[in-house]
Parts: sequence; C-alpha cells; structure tokens
Amino acid sequence: MNTIFYHPAARGLLSLWLLFICLALVWALMRLWQQKRFILLAAVAALFCGCDIYWQYLNASSFYVPQLDNTQTYLIDFAPLWLIVLINALLSVAVILITVHIAKWQKRHISAISLKESFDTLPTGVCFYDESGKVYLVNNAMDAVTQSLAGRHLFNGERLWHIIKEKSGLSENENTAIIETRGKTYSFMRYEHTIHSQPLYEIIAADITRQAEHNRRLEAQKAELERLNERLEEYNRNLAAIVREREILQSKAKIHDDMNVLLIATVNSAQNIDEATMKLWKSNILALQKGTEPYRKNPLETLQDLAGLLGITLCFTGTYPADNETVCLLIAAVSECMTNAVRHAGATTVFVKSDQSGAVITNDGQLPCAPIKMGGGLTNLCRHAAELHAEIIIESQPAFQLTIHYKKE
Repeated sequence: MNTIFYHPAARGLLSLWLLFICLALVWALMRLWQQKRFILLAAVAALFCGCDIYWQYLNASSFYVPQLDNTQTYLIDFAPLWLIVLINALLSVAVILITVHIAKWQKRHISAISLKESFDTLPTGVCFYDESGKVYLVNNAMDAVTQSLAGRHLFNGERLWHIIKEKSGLSENENTAIIETRGKTYSFMRYEHTIHSQPLYEIIAADITRQAEHNRRLEAQKAELERLNERLEEYNRNLAAIVREREILQSKAKIHDDMNVLLIATVNSAQNIDEATMKLWKSNILALQKGTEPYRKNPLETLQDLAGLLGITLCFTGTYPADNETVCLLIAAVSECMTNAVRHAGATTVFVKSDQSGAVITNDGQLPCAPIKMGGGLTNLCRHAAELHAEIIIESQPAFQLTIHYKKE
C-alpha cells in the first residue's frame, strides 16, 4: 500500500480546507432552497454528502505513528498527499462555480428574497396589516419610523395608526397625517385593500423634512413680501399725493403767469378790451373756480353756469349717472372739454350725450390738425377716472371726441 508520512500541521490545513468547502456548500443549499431550484439543490446536496463523508474518512483514516527519534507523525493509509490536495482543489473549483452560478441566477431572476431585499431598501416606510393589527410585511424604514414615534419595534399595525392619530389629531375618517418627531417631519397615508374578501391595510410613511423646511422658508418669505407690499402701497399713496400737490402747484404757477399776461394786456388796452382778452379772463376765472365746490347745484345748472362764464352754448341730452362720484367725474370732464374747446378750437357749442353707462362729448370748433397731446387737465382727468375704475377715450380724427365709460357694477 502506498502510504505517505507528513507533518501534523499539513494534515490540519488539509482538514480545515475541506471544512470550508463543506460550509460553502451549506450556504449554496440555503440559497437554492430560497430560490426553489430543487433539481440543482439535490445535486449540491449529494456533493455535500460526499464531501462530508470524505472529510470524516480523512480524519478517521489518519493516526499517529511513532518514529525512531521518539517523535510522532500522522499516517494516511489510503492516498498520497498530492492526491488529497488535488481532490480538495477540484472540490474548491466546483464550489466556486456553484457560487458564481447562484449569484448570476439571482441577478437575472426575481425571487421572494430579492423582493424582500428590495422592499427593505426603500427610503419610504411601508407596512401591511389586517384588522387585528397583525403585521404581514414591513420594511426597515417603517420600523425605524415606528421606533421614533413609539420607542419600540413595529409589532401591531393598528396600534401604530392609533398613535399616529393621537399625535396628529386626525378624525376617524381621515387617512392622511403629518407628524414632526425628533427633528424630522413624516407624512403618513393609510389605504385599505381587499384580498380574499378580507380587509388589508397599508400605511406609507414618507420623510418630508426637506419639503417642510422649504415650506416654512416660503411662508417666511411670503410674510416678508406682504410686509414689503404694504410699505410699497403706502409709498404709492404718498407718492400720488405728492404728485397731485406738485401738479396743483404747477397749475397755480401757470394761472399766475396767465394772470400776469392778462393784467398787462388789460392795462395796455384798458379803453378797448377785445373779445379774445375777455374770453381769456373768463377761462382763467373758471380755472380758479375748479378748486372750489361747484357741484352743490343741480349738475346741469352748474355746467350751464360754467358755459355762461366761457361764453359758449352747452347742449346736454340724456340722463346723469346715479352715483355722486361719477356725476363729479362727468362735470369735471365737461368742464375740461368746454375750457379746451374755447382755448384751442374756438368753439361756440359743446355737445354732451349722457346715460348710465357713459357719456360722449364733442364740439363745433376747428378740427384738430394733429393728435391731441395730454396736458395737465386731461392727465388729471384720466387719473381721476382711473381712481373710479372708469375709462376715458380721447379721439382727434375725424373730429375731437371724448368718451367716458363708467365702471360696471
């Protein structure tokens, strides 16, 4: 019989090598069982049994042999050393091939264990439970959220939903809640499913800490913008008052200059005042009267008085608006048109057609030779109309026409 003597350390390494091969086969058996690949499972199980018998026989067939120098070594009485190493190497290659095959198959196929692993890696917490609270499926994220809320692992789904309702103040029929705990904000939603005629509940917990922080930031910015908007509105009101006062001052300065011109013209022609100078006097007197209260009389009487001062005829047809502010706007528009008609067009008659929706003002003066430029009086009239939400349209072709559209109730 061909026998070989070798050192005890070498024998121990060979035995340990074979033990690792057996453990790798045990792992392969477990994975194949999870993958439900029973044919390959039977083959690997047979290989494992052979390796186990071989390992047992290897240890049982070696024994101590005394030497002449009073030392002892192991003796294997059935195979030389090179054959044992070769067998272990072949078994190692087989185990490596089986492991690689299992790993590749798992990547290409979906199994129950792959579903569970994917379910556990979800960043969103999910759990399923029945009416009694028994949990059927839960991932790691939901278990972590439960520990944050209740201080323990998730064992009862109904108890978890009860805690969520207490912390968020939900009513009985609501299924959505938002809770802040330990510096994080979670959104909880519960859905009801029916499987095999039995209700099954699903709870989803999403970490919305970042979105909640953005919302708080936006709310703060919104409040700041509202305060800024209030300040801007106050500034606009003050600015409008300043502009109005400045325009009044400019009007007074212009009237002052016109009065100086009139005084000089009147002194120069004291004995024979012409008609143009008289109309200019009447126009400036009317401008001075605009700052007083001319609307205490009947509107038509007020306009007739102004027309008499200007020396023109007013033809008014239709009705006045019911609103007092709109009546004031109409009187201001007719007064401005009469003044401009005398100054710039040499008109003798102003025509006004009025109803509850608006008014149209024309005159029989000279036709405008160019588009009408907005001056101080027309600009102020348009601003006054804008304050009342009315609209003023000025046309110069084929003839001058000013149209007012009152605001709609």
